[in-house]
Amino acid sequence: MIITNPQLNLLKILILASTLTVGNFAFAALPTQPTESVLNEKNVWDNSYNKKTKQRFIPVELFTGAYWDGKHQLVMKPVTTVACSSAGGRPCDKYFITGPFKTTDNTTSISWVGDQIPYYKRTFSTRRMGDVVSHFTINNSKDGLVRIFDKRKSWGNRTYSGLGSKFPLGYWRQGEIRHYDSRAPISIEILELNGPDNCLTFRWIIGTGKRRNSDNNYTFCPNRGFTKVSHNYGDSKNKSKRLP
Repeated sequence: MIITNPQLNLLKILILASTLTVGNFAFAALPTQPTESVLNEKNVWDNSYNKKTKQRFIPVELFTGAYWDGKHQLVMKPVTTVACSSAGGRPCDKYFITGPFKTTDNTTSISWVGDQIPYYKRTFSTRRMGDVVSHFTINNSKDGLVRIFDKRKSWGNRTYSGLGSKFPLGYWRQGEIRHYDSRAPISIEILELNGPDNCLTFRWIIGTGKRRNSDNNYTFCPNRGFTKVSHNYGDSKNKSKRLP
């Protein structure tokens, strides 16, 4: 014999009906618990900054937006990523990175790679610049990624000597400025070494910085890559802040 409690059964029915009706809302309202893998990945990026030395290790993966294992090594691992970078409040432009590929020879000043240069290919397209293709590799001083090839409608194909830097790598400090000798001198200044979500913002100047697109601020974030660019050229707020 099964003894039932009408009041208890009614309560169960009401609870079940409520769950079916607002179940999706209830689950959405509950705070999402991060998985162990997500927590470990967050700790990896947190640990890239050393509070004692006030240095941060910047891996290649911050540029590509790929997964980083936390090792303080500069390695060009296979990637296929898409970054979404915004400028001036406009909808973001997509930047595609693939590679690494290898050149057939080495006509640059980069000596650590031998006869062939591994490089990442980055492509994007904007209304003003059209389709842009750039090749990046680790520079000879191993403290940055440098552009060795670029193709766009405004100047066609260009090859570079491998001198300079376009993105900082390795150990850097807040506010640090490094200068690079190249066809046009290049400077990189760390504006925000380890910002919210472990994002990095730096200022890149080529030459005197007095031409369009030659004095920019770039932001890169873990697992996202390139997220934001702002142009200092023509901005009166930054005219007095030219790097020496």
